[in-house]
Amino acid sequence: MSDKLREALRKVSDREREVLGHIARGATYGEIARRMNVSPHTVDTYLRRIRAKTGARNRMHLLLLALSVEGSLMSAIEDMGLLTTPQLPDRPDRAQA
Repeated sequence: MSDKLREALRKVSDREREVLGHIARGATYGEIARRMNVSPHTVDTYLRRIRAKTGARNRMHLLLLALSVEGSLMSAIEDMGLLTTPQLPDRPDRAQA
């Protein structure tokens, strides 16, 4: 992790860091609000403060920041269950013409 990123993360509060953790796991604002027992407006406020403290300009920057806080992209992908192979529905055999 770069010194600049470490410095930016030092400015982020524990609750803001918690929001970033939820973002890294793919949670929506509403899901984050329910998990943290706050309103969606409060989640938005946390995210605005994070942007101001870190210089993140958009959701992609927030996601990259969140993934760096969580430790790794692979752990976030595993937490979201994205490594499982989807099951396709069975198809009846086609009759030969």
